[in-house]
This record gives sequence, structure tokens and C-alpha cells, in this order.
Amino acid sequence: MTEPARRPDPPERMCPSTSAANATVFLGMITPAGRVAYVTPQVPAEVALAVPVEAGTPVEARYRLAGPCVTSSCGFWTGEHCGLGARVVASYREVVGPAEPELPKCAIRRTCRWYAEQGPAACPACSHVVTDAR
Repeated sequence: MTEPARRPDPPERMCPSTSAANATVFLGMITPAGRVAYVTPQVPAEVALAVPVEAGTPVEARYRLAGPCVTSSCGFWTGEHCGLGARVVASYREVVGPAEPELPKCAIRRTCRWYAEQGPAACPACSHVVTDAR
């Protein structure tokens, strides 16, 4: 009797809006318009974190960083999913309407927690998020 085929482990989910302390990936720069200009392919967070920023300005106000989703260790975790991702998508739909047809280029989409839970609607909403690290 043969053993059933083993399914591969699901990918580690990434938070697309994490603090510098948890960051492993540099997603992009925050533009003056408050949107994320994504960087692809994936760049290690250390590259962005090595560049000095103005004193008193959190690095998260200038760069968008991603890191492993910490689930229950995060205040946005509902016990089943990321409450922040759900709120961001709902708010974007309310203000802007239907999602843009072309998704922004993103280095973590394959493993992104928000994309896995909210689908393509998460991507245009995500590009408007600036992490508050105060």
C-alpha cells in the first residue's frame, strides 16, 4: 500500500506592513503622495534600514517594510485572520470603489497575509498604507 502524497507546507505568511523591528523585506518607498512605490524583485530589509533617516522620523514613515506575520502576537489578529487587512480593503472599497484592474508589482504577493485572505482587492488598498510606528 502506498502512502498518500504529502502536501507541501503552506508558505510562511508575510505581513505587508510591519515595524522595522520585525522587518525582513523592504517593500518600497513612501512617496510624497502617501503611496507605496514598490520595489521588485524582493530586497532584504537591511538594505533600507542601513540608510539613515531624519532624526525623529520613524523609518516606517519613509519605507514600507514586510516581515513574518506574528498572528496572535499582533493586536490586529482576530484569532482567525488579520483584522487590519480586512479593514484596509473595506475602507478602500468605501472611499475609492472597485479595485483597480492591474495589481501593483509586489515582491511578497505569493506569501502576503492580506492577499491570501482578501484576494486581489488587498493590493491597491495596500499601496495606500503607511505604517504608524509611534
